[in-house]
Amino acid sequence: MVILREGICPGINEEFIKALQSEDIKTVEDFVSCNPEELARKCSLSYKMEALQKIKVFRVFDVFSLLACLQHLRSNSLQKASVGGGSVKALMVDSVSAVLSSMLGGKQNEGMSLLMQVAGELKMIAKDFNIAVLVTNHVTKDGNGHLKAGLGQSWSHVPRTRVLLQRVEDAETSSLRTATLTKSSRQACHLVEEFDLCHWSEERRTSISDKRKLEERSKP
Repeated sequence: MVILREGICPGINEEFIKALQSEDIKTVEDFVSCNPEELARKCSLSYKMEALQKIKVFRVFDVFSLLACLQHLRSNSLQKASVGGGSVKALMVDSVSAVLSSMLGGKQNEGMSLLMQVAGELKMIAKDFNIAVLVTNHVTKDGNGHLKAGLGQSWSHVPRTRVLLQRVEDAETSSLRTATLTKSSRQACHLVEEFDLCHWSEERRTSISDKRKLEERSKP
């Protein structure tokens, strides 16, 4: 669940966030689920979240609903977007373990079959429509106390890239996180990046700006 905050995207300032909170809109999911025109009228603010307006949210609470949703997207929504000249950039499932973990373990062979069906649908969507598929998973600890991804060994072969997100212990701010690359087919693993959730967009814009300046200085 992503909390709306100042700087989450260009044009979102403290005044805008307070106006949203006055309407009990605190998360990105709350925002994309509301009527933007009605919200703008109630808050007496112009509509600035153009990017978030393009986010579509589908609520599913079990693996069968998830499969039905993915199959519908693959056979209908994504097809129409492609034919109509639209461009879907990414699909996010948050979280896959929430609907699959209860089906796994013991002698529940059906659970393993459903897991592979979900994996197959996600891979087909990524390949057929050339979009990024992001899936969140939970973590557990092995016998040595080390963190490992949930859903077992079978799921570990599904993602091509895996990133472990963790809170920074004893940090001055609770929004500080680390991202560790634990699996990748393109670059060395165990790369670690530290970032602040509250200032990520500002840091990213600064990084991009510095990169552009460096490229301009490098030109003959």
